[in-house]
Amino acid sequence: MRALIFACALALAAGLTGCQTPHGFATPDTSWKGHIGQLKYSTRKRTLIGDVVVQQRGSSDFQLDFIKGGGLPLISVRQDAWVSRAEGILVHGTWQGAPETAPRALRPWMKLRTAFAQPPPPGTPKAPHIEAKFSGGQLSMLFLAYPDDDQRFVFQFNH
Repeated sequence: MRALIFACALALAAGLTGCQTPHGFATPDTSWKGHIGQLKYSTRKRTLIGDVVVQQRGSSDFQLDFIKGGGLPLISVRQDAWVSRAEGILVHGTWQGAPETAPRALRPWMKLRTAFAQPPPPGTPKAPHIEAKFSGGQLSMLFLAYPDDDQRFVFQFNH
């Protein structure tokens, strides 16, 4: 009986630690498209402005790092076709899982991948919650509003 209890406890411990293993995401290389600039992130309660690095490959691989002056990481988002992870001060730690299961406050952050993969082309009439501007064929500004989640993003990129 002790052997059975020990085996069950061992299996439970292995299962719980397996769930906490961080997912490995691709490392950006020359096949990724990058944007470096500033982000103004706002809600009804706060507005934060800082540096942002956005990197993407296709429609599934996406990475975003939002950093306040002095190197203070506010949020890092990593996504691939199956898993998303967010960590930093704005997350209050780390969250990992399928994007559709993200806590409500993180859902707009999980939607940024799609917005960057398919920004509205130049000349598209302004959509109610997204606007993009291009300079020399490059994305220079991206505005996104998620009123249901009370979050707005204004990205400005240097070229």
